[in-house]
Amino acid sequence: MYPYRSNTNIYQKNTSLNTRETTLSVTKEDLKQDKRLLELLEIAQQETIQSLSAFDALIKNEALQSDIETLRNAYLDEIKHLKLLQEILYNITGKSSSTQQITPHTTETTSQNVSSEIEKTLHQEMEQTDFFRELLIAIPQTDLRDILFEIITDKQDHCIRLCFLFSKYK
Repeated sequence: MYPYRSNTNIYQKNTSLNTRETTLSVTKEDLKQDKRLLELLEIAQQETIQSLSAFDALIKNEALQSDIETLRNAYLDEIKHLKLLQEILYNITGKSSSTQQITPHTTETTSQNVSSEIEKTLHQEMEQTDFFRELLIAIPQTDLRDILFEIITDKQDHCIRLCFLFSKYK
């Protein structure tokens, strides 16, 4: 369970959308002071590294070689997401984020458990999509929200592709 299930949007009061957009002015210094937001961005990086590991394991699976391009595109998207999250942290804090080591997937996927590995990765991507939606709501800055929106749409695309692969290898 992710820690985002509670209200993380401390910048917005009970106002209409138009009122929030015109009167709310949140600076990057405000975001820098928001420890919860910074923690959520760190969690997002860790989750992205887990996705990298999962897609790497699927790419290495011999049974999935006919769909290698689909998986490779998702893997490259995850690398892009990690860089984008580091960019968000840099924009907020002014400090470079420490890049964590990408650990290989611990379980080797065989042709017998391909569908279960695809399903596990699919559930992980769906949960991360929800997590990034909540993170999007927590950040009022438009330029940073655009980056998160791009990540969300990529995650949704990964879910669609994984659903296709799951039905293909079921």
